[in-house]
Amino acid sequence: MTAWRAATRLALSALLLVAPACGDDGEPPPVGPDPPQMCKHGYLGEEGAPIQIEVIALDSSDAARPVSDGDGVDIIMPPQGGRVIFLGVRATNLSACGVQLSGSLRDTESGRVMSESRTVTLKPTGDGWGASVDADISTFANVGVCPNNWSDRDIFDHDYEIVVQVKDREGRTAQQITKVRPACNEPEFEVECRCICKHGYILGEACE
Repeated sequence: MTAWRAATRLALSALLLVAPACGDDGEPPPVGPDPPQMCKHGYLGEEGAPIQIEVIALDSSDAARPVSDGDGVDIIMPPQGGRVIFLGVRATNLSACGVQLSGSLRDTESGRVMSESRTVTLKPTGDGWGASVDADISTFANVGVCPNNWSDRDIFDHDYEIVVQVKDREGRTAQQITKVRPACNEPEFEVECRCICKHGYILGEACE
């Protein structure tokens, strides 16, 4: 089990133990993205220029890499269970904060789609761009693709499309569509991955 998975699960366990002891007195901490005037990372690139993005994805070694047409993308077991594809971006010409990131996996034969979106802060990379952070899966769209009760094919070893879009605080968008081939590339979890990601998987079916 990789370090961030172990740390995340430990943190969730601790939170469950502490939560019942919390009272109602006191204000809850603020949540959500920083307001515009408090974005500590500022603006990326050139204000007013069209947003540019490059799609990245986490691989089974927890490293982000660029995704181009025809590339493989790893199907990964996240802390919450099941299997996901972690889709992120490098982007420029937008505020680093309050970026709405959406990621989807589309079955090109049936047209069916699995998607997830969230608001993220991109970390500046020193070249006018900002990016999702390898060590922080909350900065990636966690696209749940398995258990497979939606696609007409196995999720692995077949060609699909990923769609990644960002929207900034001004409502401007940029999108990229890429043909990919998902794969079960975590050796210790490969048997279960190929079981729950196969076409026709029945929830609760034993994977051996």
